Amino acid sequence: MATRAEDADTICAVSTPPGEGGISIIRISGPEAHRILHEIFRPRSRTPRKQEYGRLRLGHIVDPADAREVDEVLAVVMAAPATYTREDIAEIHSHGGFAAQKAIMDLVMRQGARLAEPGEFTRRAFLSGRIDLVQAESVLDLIRSETDEELRYALTCLKGSLSRRMILFRETLKQALVAVETTIDFPDEDLHIDLSGPFASLGGTKKEIDGLVSSYYEGKGLKQGFEVLILGRTNVGKSSLLNALVLRERAIVTALPGTTRDLIEETIYLKGAKVRLIDTAGIRAPENPVEEEGIRRVRDRAAEADLILWVLDGSLPYSEDDERVLDDIRQYNKIVVINKCDLTQSLDDNILSSKGLTDILRISTKDGTGLDDVRSSLISALAGNGRKNSLLITTLRHRDILMKVSSNIAAAIEALEMGSPAEILAFELHEALHHLGEITGETCPEEILDEIFSQFCIGK
Repeated sequence: MATRAEDADTICAVSTPPGEGGISIIRISGPEAHRILHEIFRPRSRTPRKQEYGRLRLGHIVDPADAREVDEVLAVVMAAPATYTREDIAEIHSHGGFAAQKAIMDLVMRQGARLAEPGEFTRRAFLSGRIDLVQAESVLDLIRSETDEELRYALTCLKGSLSRRMILFRETLKQALVAVETTIDFPDEDLHIDLSGPFASLGGTKKEIDGLVSSYYEGKGLKQGFEVLILGRTNVGKSSLLNALVLRERAIVTALPGTTRDLIEETIYLKGAKVRLIDTAGIRAPENPVEEEGIRRVRDRAAEADLILWVLDGSLPYSEDDERVLDDIRQYNKIVVINKCDLTQSLDDNILSSKGLTDILRISTKDGTGLDDVRSSLISALAGNGRKNSLLITTLRHRDILMKVSSNIAAAIEALEMGSPAEILAFELHEALHHLGEITGETCPEEILDEIFSQFCIGK
């Protein structure tokens, strides 16, 4: 992977969140990191140079221009290559607050460092070979984790579990490619190379890759959350159900039909699964352009949702508006919820049974009846009985690349079975290896790297 000219600079950034706090950490990385710290840091007690690495020392940041003390701090120097970036690193642990951060950062940059770009510390860790691109992406996942399960899986990937699987895939592809290219390089030799062995291993690799591709739904739910649409005709209690599940008044509830005009989203956590609940406008014959637009958005979103909670009013008979809703969602994954079971019931269950809807939940958002059943059904429908796969694909980028690899392997196997020239087999295997390199970073285009690391904060 080629490096840029700016990758040789010494960079600095505030690595803790901006604003008032107990401690602020300023990180400096690059060839001049140690010199810069020694220019501005005056330790309270002198330590022999060879003993100072990796030890926090108390002292003051001092402006070299006038010997003015800026802040009392703890400072540490770390020597390459045993650092996050594999470069020399210095850190200043100052008092939190904008004034102290700004004053110290000004001094550091005056001594020759420049402000780091978003994700540049992690990018340098990647470029130095300390981590691969999968691990670099998992650093961002760690930072963004909202559940224990997200955190655990991001840490698993940071430790290299997914990377090691990619290496195994790569070795299998290389072995097959070596066997194929031997027949190309020595066409006049009387070599009888049996390709069935290496290609049998390729078949197993393709099966593993396809399994990872199919895990994307589960991985997407782990990382991004499952999207659940609360849907039904007007005034059946959709907003009341949202409020009851999130345990607060998130949506406005009135007796007037059509109160909800826009999509209202809230996140809950059910046994480690992140669930994004979306309250929607009631579906009926629209009475004005605003309501018509709200209903259009609901129908568009229904096609993208992982699950639909179809809410009906048990105190009223099944209506044309209910049938209109069913027509819109018939083909989607759904749970039928009959609300207002605390009132006299007028909804005929036989009508629902005749439409093949037999798994029905009865609830009352008013007194809380049945809400635990709704939560349990959400867990069963979305997360099942816990995570089934030890490894998951959680990003669309990884899934799409692995689909290409699988396609290349399938084409190579088919070419062998059809007796195609060895050059065709070699081409497909080379393509598969190139695509695998995009996941771990060996062959990833510069613009993709820029996009990935731009999502990081500046201090990481």
